[in-house]
Amino acid sequence: MVKQILLILIMFCVLDANEIKVVFSYSTPPYVFGEDRGVAISIVREALQYKSHTLKPVFISVGRRIEMFKHGYVDAIPIVKNDSGPGAYYSDFFIRHHSAAFALNSRCCDIKNVEDLKNYRVIAFQNAQKNLGQAFANVVKASSANYSEVANQKQQAYKLLENRVDAIVLDRHVFEFYKKELISQGKVDEGVKVDIFDLFEPTQYRLAFQDENVRNDFNEGLRAIKKSGRYDEIYDNYSKQYFRMKI
Repeated sequence: MVKQILLILIMFCVLDANEIKVVFSYSTPPYVFGEDRGVAISIVREALQYKSHTLKPVFISVGRRIEMFKHGYVDAIPIVKNDSGPGAYYSDFFIRHHSAAFALNSRCCDIKNVEDLKNYRVIAFQNAQKNLGQAFANVVKASSANYSEVANQKQQAYKLLENRVDAIVLDRHVFEFYKKELISQGKVDEGVKVDIFDLFEPTQYRLAFQDENVRNDFNEGLRAIKKSGRYDEIYDNYSKQYFRMKI
């Protein structure tokens, strides 16, 4: 009986060891949907599955993920820079976002470069000033009174489309998703015209892991699904509805 109990405990420990808690933002479709799907979730899940790990998504705000990671509450978090503190093991790049500035065509905004944004009221996604380069960080510092960041990207798109702000900074495909959704919900006029300003290089994301071996397993799985064509297939499955983009 004692041996059976020990065996069960060992089995549970093995199962727990293979369940990897990875942080994702609440909803950044089509990369992450609140119901546990999306491009990023699918890529991470299948890369981990390659070495028999099970993904457990943890949905929290961007601002809390570093704290959660440092206290050991989660096994991995997506990052742009290797700044998650001592003990982190960084994966290969697994996904990217491509942000742009958006403004209503009716406002006739004159935006030729990042520095021009200082002349407008801008709402960006959370942590944009940390992730979009030094030139953008300088603009934020110089015009802090006209700049804000929000976690709710649907509201961000809605404020632009309702003419409540001069410009927003957001991933192209996230904006396009929410624009279509707001139009379909009757909250925004279908004929609304938006100018897109291509000011930023794509932002590459890694995962920071607590465990070096799990990081190595993830990288191996990521290479495998890329080599097999499954990585592109995941993108293609979502692009049929939402967008067309490859890394």
